Amino acid sequence: MPGWTLRARQDLGSFDVLNGAPPRVTLNADQRWEAIPPEKDAAADMLAKASHFARGDTLGLANPLAWSADTVLVEYTATDTNDAAVAMIDRTRRSVQRIDGVPGTDPQPTLILAPGGKYLLHAVKRMTPVDGGQKLAATGEIRIYGEDGKLVKTLTDERVADDWHAIFVSPGGLAVFTNRKGDYRFVPLGLAFEPKPVLDRLTDDLEGTRPGIVYAAP
Repeated sequence: MPGWTLRARQDLGSFDVLNGAPPRVTLNADQRWEAIPPEKDAAADMLAKASHFARGDTLGLANPLAWSADTVLVEYTATDTNDAAVAMIDRTRRSVQRIDGVPGTDPQPTLILAPGGKYLLHAVKRMTPVDGGQKLAATGEIRIYGEDGKLVKTLTDERVADDWHAIFVSPGGLAVFTNRKGDYRFVPLGLAFEPKPVLDRLTDDLEGTRPGIVYAAP
């Protein structure tokens, strides 16, 4: 990892990855890392309360994608417009904020919640012709949305087009991409984020495309 220095080491115990207990950590009241018990599901708890938030009555078939600090990123069917939608649920403000234009025309959007839950990265994909057929490929376009659901900035980096996949956003403002060969590329976003862990329901994949140093680091 470019420019990273090991500052401390802490034993958080073991994680039963193969049986669906991914390594999830959080900062406790003493600002030390601690493991989150597998049975604790913060996203489910928040979704249960979200129906009482502003615009919470539009959340149909909600599926939590990721969460950080007081924010949960969800994909859902909007009951008021009857279409696919993505929103950030804010527990502190008790609000459900739909993201403008997402998923849009992207058939399989890659959505990455930034640390702290105030920003969302959308790595845009398109169907492209190949060998008489079509395949889904990254365009290299990156869109960043704020907590109000509005587009903050757009940038394009051809280095992460085609077979590259966004997997993480660092607090320092780097979007981390990988490919099927296990290579990594880093795109500076020109923004900095809160040093809060980002969690999801995925286990550590056995192919190693999401190494612990990338997604568990603050």
